[in-house]
Amino acid sequence: MSTLQAINDFIFASPLQALLIWSGLGLLVVLLFLREPRTLTLAQSENGRLQISRHALHRLIEACCQQLNGVASARAEVFRRGGKFNTVIRLKIRPNAKLDAIQGYLTQEVTDIYKENLGITEVGAIEVKVTGVVSAADGAF
Repeated sequence: MSTLQAINDFIFASPLQALLIWSGLGLLVVLLFLREPRTLTLAQSENGRLQISRHALHRLIEACCQQLNGVASARAEVFRRGGKFNTVIRLKIRPNAKLDAIQGYLTQEVTDIYKENLGITEVGAIEVKVTGVVSAADGAF
């Protein structure tokens, strides 16, 4: 009982300390409930459901990006906002890349992946951000 009493005395040593501890615990609970699930359910019926992990979805979009000649590497992030799937694609490009063509192609391809391959109809914004340029020597493995 003495350790329990010591913990109780520590937590309630001052009102400010108790407020900070309970606020921290409350924030932790809120963050746990607001985090995005690791898998997305694509289809569900009485026979079962079809799910894809966020990691697999990110890698699927990245593989689509890396098929382009002007793209050296890609990182994708998918999140839901307002019931729609929004996508942010960060690219490292080669010096000869044509950015307007890459952006148009990726927007169309990612939309097709969502709608045709995955059956997701609520497609949101698709942002393409260039985060770096790889030198011609690095890009020609």
